[in-house]
Order: sequence, then structure tokens, then C-alpha cells
Amino acid sequence: MNKKLAKLLIVSFLILTLPHAVKAEEGVGDLENEATLIENFSDVEEGNSHYVAIQSLKESEIIKGYEDGTFKPKQEITRAEALKIILLTTGKAIEEELDSVVLPEKPLFTDINDNAWYTNYLFIANSKKIINGYPDGSFKPNDQINLVETLKIYLECLEGIEYPDPATLDFADTNSEGWYAKYVAYAAAVETLDVSAKNEIFPDKKMTRGDFAEIVYRLQKSYDKNYRFGKATFYGAAVQGNGTASGEIFDMNSFTAAHRTLPFGTIVEVTNLSNGKTVEVKINDRGPFGAGRVIDLSSAAFEQLASLGTGIINVQYHPVDPI
Repeated sequence: MNKKLAKLLIVSFLILTLPHAVKAEEGVGDLENEATLIENFSDVEEGNSHYVAIQSLKESEIIKGYEDGTFKPKQEITRAEALKIILLTTGKAIEEELDSVVLPEKPLFTDINDNAWYTNYLFIANSKKIINGYPDGSFKPNDQINLVETLKIYLECLEGIEYPDPATLDFADTNSEGWYAKYVAYAAAVETLDVSAKNEIFPDKKMTRGDFAEIVYRLQKSYDKNYRFGKATFYGAAVQGNGTASGEIFDMNSFTAAHRTLPFGTIVEVTNLSNGKTVEVKINDRGPFGAGRVIDLSSAAFEQLASLGTGIINVQYHPVDPI
């Protein structure tokens, strides 16, 4: 990673470690203190649904946390804070640009001032047509950001995005003609959304720090590494010895899995997002077909990631051999 960008990424999440009333520059020196670094956040242990996302972003020095060693994953994140992190994570804001910003005489938005810590980031994002604010001319920087706003800002920062036809959206709580439709359609196509059993994504869901870390991690991994995400379940003794779609006999003790489209014989790495445990499986069957579910594992494979009593887990997966 570029050293300047890495430094900016570290500084960016300092904003999230300070009370909103504290100016960003008041704690910058703490980031330089190696003694404050910790291996893991004390409030993000294995079993936390955002465990892998938060730890990965921490290892990349995108996030750091609070001085007491916590991350506070349930705490809200504002639109201004989220915008800054996205701009720095995607490289859309760089040190040279931030240092050379000349603000226009007329305020960009009706509810900000030139002295706000986030003003230069708003200027850069607005000049690159990443944001445009609300119809009344405001940006509402201190409002909590929601899921579809996060998708829009992040995806507008990426290059070469091809958006699917929004008419393909079939979630129970989305409108294919809404302003956010193309962003949701893309996120759905690359399997980065958390879809409920009732086929809902909760587009207006307010983002916590944990939620935000999760969606940023998923979008980053899907764009850079072609990872996919969703829910995994298992099948075992009830169908032991039955035939699979590939013609093989199902063996619950083998490391195999069902996927809707991957070619039979593909080896796939699957990771439990709540603990980081990983297993490799061979695709030899078709399924699953429930909302939000992306892969069905044999019971033996599932047990490498979690106890069978868990029933369903959030995972990331990707082929480890050419397909």
C-alpha cells in the first residue's frame, strides 16, 4: 500500500475514535504511538458477526479503534465519517489533493462551514460527482448513514462498474425504480448483501461501525478479489447415500458442497465470517435455493467452520482453482 495512503487511512479512523465534539487534530499524535496498538479489539471477539471484516480492516490499518482497546461496533457512524473512510479506502482522496483544496466562496452545502474537519472531503467528493447532497441543498453530515447511501458512495468511487438492469431486483423491500436501485442491483449481483430469510435487505437500515466495516470489507473484497458472500447451511445424515446433481453419491463425511452455478469439481474456499475458520470443498451438487443462502456444505465441512447446532452461518467464498 502507498505509504501516504496508508497514513491517511490510519488518520481517517481516528475521527471515529473520538467523541463528535472533539476536533480531529486533537488526538493525531496517539496514532503514532505504537504502544497503543493491540492484537485484537477487546469487544470484537470470535463469534461477532463482523469479526473477519473488522480484523481484516484493522490489519490493513484502515481502522484502529479506541484507546481502551475497543472498537465499539454497535456505535453509530455518520455520513461525514463514512464518506471520509470510503474516499481514503478507495484512493479517491489523496494527501496532495487534501492539502491543495481551495474552497469556493459559496458553501457547497447549506449546513456545513469551512472550518469543519470534513469540508475538504466533501469538496473532493462533490467535485468528482461522488456526492450531490439532498434536494434542499444540505448534506446532513452528522446524520447516521444508511445501507443504500453507503452503497452509492462506495460504488461511485470505483472504476469500471457495470450496473445490472435494476428491473432484475426481486427483494421484498426494494423498489426497482428507486434512486438506489442500480447500486443495490450491483451489490446483489456480486453477492455482498446480507439477505434475510424473508428476502429483505433493509435498505434504510442505519449503519453502525460494525455494519459499515462489514459492507466496506465485502465491497472491497468483491471488487479486488472476486469474493462472494452470503449464508451457508449444511446437509448430512438425512440424505446420506443419495445421488447428487453431478451424479456422485453424497457422503456427509467428505468435504463437498452445493452451489447454484459453479461448475462441478470446482474447489472453493469457504470462510466463516464470525471466526475466520476456513475449509476447502468440492462442488458436486446444486443448491441452495433459500433467500440469502449461497452454499450448502456437507456436515463434515460445516463442522470445520462451526458446530452443527449453529445451523446457518455468514460466509465468504471463492474458487481456488480455475473455472
